[in-house]
Amino acid sequence: MIARFVSVVVLATICLAFAADAKADWLCDFCKHVVRETKRRQCWPKPFIYPDRCAVRAPFVLMVSNGWRRQNMLADHHFVEGKSELTQSGRLKIRWILTEAPRYHRTIYVHTADSAETTAARIQSVRQLAASLVPQGELPDVRRTSISAEGWPASQVDLIGRKFESSTPDPRLPEPVSVGESLE
Repeated sequence: MIARFVSVVVLATICLAFAADAKADWLCDFCKHVVRETKRRQCWPKPFIYPDRCAVRAPFVLMVSNGWRRQNMLADHHFVEGKSELTQSGRLKIRWILTEAPRYHRTIYVHTADSAETTAARIQSVRQLAASLVPQGELPDVRRTSISAEGWPASQVDLIGRKFESSTPDPRLPEPVSVGESLE
């Protein structure tokens, strides 16, 4: 049924083309359009799968990138208060980033301080330590970031842990049951 209709339309188009006195460029364009659309319908899902997959994955790529930025960020508690000198936890974090993080995620982010001078001094301090930790090769990228710093100073975490441990009661065994007594 559809094939008959298509053949009638094509035959009518050809007849009209020969009947016209002007050039028949529009007929060639029409035929090319029909061929292109037919081929496009025959391979329909494939041309659209990959752009759709990229569009679906784009938010996840952004989330992973933001997660690594937060993971590799040195916040205020990684520096001595009021100075640009790194604390022990800051030095350990830089060492972890340079040795254990995947190579393509070895960018170090420094949280923006109250002043531009302090931020620049912190970045310089991080670069110096990174240069001393990397024996040879390319130095890691050190960037400034302004995302919020989630985390606590180690002293506060330690205090919470110690208070929790001190509040736990001493272990006790249940009273022994005699042979003749019931367990009710």
